[in-house]
Amino acid sequence: MTRQEIDRSRLKVTSRHQIAQLRIQRAREREQRKVRERVRLYQRVRLAALVVGIAATVVVALLRGWGVLPPLHP
Repeated sequence: MTRQEIDRSRLKVTSRHQIAQLRIQRAREREQRKVRERVRLYQRVRLAALVVGIAATVVVALLRGWGVLPPLHP
C-alpha cells in the first residue's frame, strides 16, 4: 500500500499523548451531547408552559364571559 492509499482514520493511536487527547475529546463530546439534550428539554418545557398558559387564559376568559366567574373589575 502506498502512502496515498493509507486510510488515516484507521491508523492506530500509539502515543500516550494521542490517547489522552482522544479521551479529552470524547469527554467534551459527551458533555456537549448532554448540553444539547438539556436545551431540547428546556425548549419543550417552555413550549408546554406557553400552551398551558394560553389554554388557561382562554378558559378563564370564557368562564368570565358566560358569567360563571366574576369580572376582574367590579
